[in-house]
Amino acid sequence: MSINKFLNFFWKKKCMGCESAAFINRYGFCIECDKKMISLENFADTEIYSAFKYEGPVKEALHRFKYLKKKYYGKKIALFLEHFLTKQQIDAFDIIIPVPLHWKKEFRRGFNQCAVVAFCLSKRLGKRYVSGVLVKSRNTASQTTMKNREGRENNVKGSFSVKKRHLLKDKRILLLDDVYTSGATIREAKNTLLKNGAKKVNILVIAQA
Repeated sequence: MSINKFLNFFWKKKCMGCESAAFINRYGFCIECDKKMISLENFADTEIYSAFKYEGPVKEALHRFKYLKKKYYGKKIALFLEHFLTKQQIDAFDIIIPVPLHWKKEFRRGFNQCAVVAFCLSKRLGKRYVSGVLVKSRNTASQTTMKNREGRENNVKGSFSVKKRHLLKDKRILLLDDVYTSGATIREAKNTLLKNGAKKVNILVIAQA
């Protein structure tokens, strides 16, 4: 084994929340970070499911995942989401679709973090993963630059489109996003799917701000 592979092996064992090399649980977090993570209660009749509060170790892990190209975090996040969906008894969906990035943004980042998690989750659940059907057809400004809810909604209005509509016809969809803030982006994506033949769309987000 080369020195690079040796170091890489131990690097991957670091906590996703604080990057300490302490004992790490199966979801990628140390004991201290695990204590700080806030799981959210979800009601049975909701159509938006949120696993965590977007703060502390979860916020740090998602930031590293997205902006520091820690793509292997996706497997650990998918592992927890599998546990979350099983606990919530959420299984009434046929396919998993990630919220897409505009191709320019995905090119700059190098990958779509939601797609990585959705793909890993589909493998764990034995569900079909579908990409390239829901498309971010307009490159919008970052939602973080919008001053209010109305601005966020106007920013993403009409920004999604669909290819290969036949893949959506009468399908029950689990739409996956990383962070829920105002919900403008995810609602626009959901409405686009429904208008193009989807039977039902439930939303799963890793964290809610």
